[in-house]
Amino acid sequence: MGHVDHGKTSILEVIRNDFALTAKESGGITQHIGAYEAEFQGKKITFIDTPGHEAFSAMRERGANVADIAVLVIDACEGMKPQTKEALAFIKATNIPFVIALNKIDKPEADAEKVKNELHKEAVTVESWGGKVPCVKTSAKTKQGINELLETIWLLWAIENIKPDLDHNPEAVVIESSLDAKRGTIATIIAEKGIFQTGQIVATKSAFGKIKKMMDFKGKEIEQLLPGQAAKLLGLEMPPLVGEKLCVYANIESAKSCLQSAPLPQAAQSPVADSAPDDKPFLNLFIKADVYGSLEAICSVLQNINQEKVALRIIKTAVGEITASDIKEAETMEAIILAFRLKIDPTVENFARQKRVKIKNFDVIYEMVQGIRMEMEAVLAPDIKRVDLAKIKIIAYFKKSKQAQIIGGRILEGEVTQNTMAEIVRNEEVIGKGKIKSLEKEKKQIGKAGKGEEIGIMFSSDVKIELGDILQVFREERTKGIL
Repeated sequence: MGHVDHGKTSILEVIRNDFALTAKESGGITQHIGAYEAEFQGKKITFIDTPGHEAFSAMRERGANVADIAVLVIDACEGMKPQTKEALAFIKATNIPFVIALNKIDKPEADAEKVKNELHKEAVTVESWGGKVPCVKTSAKTKQGINELLETIWLLWAIENIKPDLDHNPEAVVIESSLDAKRGTIATIIAEKGIFQTGQIVATKSAFGKIKKMMDFKGKEIEQLLPGQAAKLLGLEMPPLVGEKLCVYANIESAKSCLQSAPLPQAAQSPVADSAPDDKPFLNLFIKADVYGSLEAICSVLQNINQEKVALRIIKTAVGEITASDIKEAETMEAIILAFRLKIDPTVENFARQKRVKIKNFDVIYEMVQGIRMEMEAVLAPDIKRVDLAKIKIIAYFKKSKQAQIIGGRILEGEVTQNTMAEIVRNEEVIGKGKIKSLEKEKKQIGKAGKGEEIGIMFSSDVKIELGDILQVFREERTKGIL
């Protein structure tokens, strides 16, 4: 756990090089919880990599709740950051043992003692300062301290005497769930007690089914899952909610009996505005994400976007691939489809173009936020600013044609050009407006004229000009609306 870009995933990548863990995420930022397994000195460790971006606080909290030991990664150059303190609060709340990894220690500006002092102010005293919390200096770049970090994890495990209960009825925690068009529901679980096996009947409070297949973090099919191990499970009738307990039952009937009228996940409750005042423009969104955790984070982020000028209305949320049915629904709702980390079938893309339904697909949260802000500004009416240019007193009326009136005027102030708008003022009251189509002086066309000059004007208006009228010349400047 830790702040964004402090090196959590980079440390895991170092371990991957020796123990075949995971590949880098989009934009170098972990977008949702991943569970990966490594073997060190003949012993297996399951890592749960939690996002550091501020949008994923609920997911980080889940990561702490299912873990036996936490590793708090802190950049030795930057020190404590908001998400570092937040992660630390979660660790303290769950009361699990943890180790500090002071990462990027190879950099010249690294200051381990400064970070230890910052930790001390947060009531965390490391062992070198006389406390009980282990602190390991690491570098994902040079691999310094990685072995020591793994050894420290095992030492903590031994001290805490964390023993797996193999005889207990199998229990696991759902850390992620998604819907695949070909394979159906996929739930990522961490086994806590007992032994899970293919063919068992399982259920949470919101979903049930029969385990058809289990796959480890490398995608290899496995027949059983032991406490502490992670796997992707296929066979549930629908995606369970993240954070739910998954248990084994004797038969389908008993599994169904544990189902509750579970509330929708927070993401599906549309926490942002679902309605807008009549005088405020709005943007309708149909959100589809790869997994429920992403969906939750997206809605959390959208909630914080400034909606003073444009309201966001989340019409629907779901996980899984975008389908032709989704396109039809978005067309009916006049909504943009906001997709996150999805592969979009070319046929579906073509169908969306035919229906004029816009699909915005993103891999990284902060890029998604920028994209949505641009869409909101697109529906925002432009700001119109009036700029007064000149005043003209009408001193002559020559003739009227079908297209315009030919009049003469003296410029009282400012400068006038052709193709500008003008209000008609009579007896200090605005009675209409029109357009100056062209200017003439001494029987020659001119582009502009200034104060004191007398000019001929071709003026287009529904109002008949009279001698003594004043033309208040102006232009309108339109600027793009800004949130």
